[in-house]
Amino acid sequence: MSKKIGILWGGGLGDLLVIRPFLLALHDDPSVQSYLLTNAAHATELFEVFCSPTRVVQLPRQYSLLLPMIRKWRHFFDLIYLGPHPTVKTRLLGYLLSPRKLWSKAHKNIPPYILDQIIADITELGLSTKIKDKNPATFLPWSAIHQKKPFPEGPPFLAIHPGAKKKWTTTLWPIERWKALMVTILTKTDFSLCILGVKEEAPSLNQLISDLPEKFKSRINLCIAKPLQDVAELILGSAGVICHNSGILHLSTLLQKKTVCITGSSGVYWQPHYPWVKNITSGLCSCACNYYKCPIPFFRSKCIGGIDTDAVWKTVVNHFNIV
Repeated sequence: MSKKIGILWGGGLGDLLVIRPFLLALHDDPSVQSYLLTNAAHATELFEVFCSPTRVVQLPRQYSLLLPMIRKWRHFFDLIYLGPHPTVKTRLLGYLLSPRKLWSKAHKNIPPYILDQIIADITELGLSTKIKDKNPATFLPWSAIHQKKPFPEGPPFLAIHPGAKKKWTTTLWPIERWKALMVTILTKTDFSLCILGVKEEAPSLNQLISDLPEKFKSRINLCIAKPLQDVAELILGSAGVICHNSGILHLSTLLQKKTVCITGSSGVYWQPHYPWVKNITSGLCSCACNYYKCPIPFFRSKCIGGIDTDAVWKTVVNHFNIV
């Protein structure tokens, strides 16, 4: 008899990267029918790549349309997985779907990073004995072994990702500081810079490059809207990554590439703790609220805005062993 397991989850790149081991564990068991239930509509092109053969069920955001969906799937699942830190809305939806079992657990004896927590869930649920000891790069849906290099010859390059979703004002480091950091790197090192981004970020990134001194522009390559596998191979070919807490962070984490993450409101469970990742916080706010906008009046997202360029540069120097 088949077991039906649903996962209530987001659809962003970071969400799909960290839930990938759970999906693989479900795919290893032929007796399991798996479903990813999500209201995300911005990453639908990734669902086939990351989730297949798990069926993706798109949930509407409007409550009037959501209620018929709840009735349709009510009592259908043997287990619904919420992850260690579901929102109140996600937890409520899980209860309304009324599975035989609802799973959400934070493992206190396991590092808080959500990927480690999910792997602990896989073990405790008895879904797979193989996932725990795997190389994290094997969780990706393809083998990222070829190292793409955007510059034909010369010194190594750093991959940087200055972007983030626009509504995440609490994770967007000011673009003026990105510019100052890039000028510092280009002045004090031989590194070239490969700037990663999505199509919507092209105007701001092109403006960022145009504002730089002319003498540096031959050492900059703009890689916009590349297929994700190509991005992974660019990261592999780089000397390291500098980014916000976004999908690129979790991709470079799985690839075990040295990474400096400029972290704003992201909770500790979204901050990789591995030695190849350095998370920089301002220390000016300890809420780690994970909110799109700063919930505290007059703070103006100082969790991210309070990180100065010198602090990031010093971390880059130490982490990438710049002499």
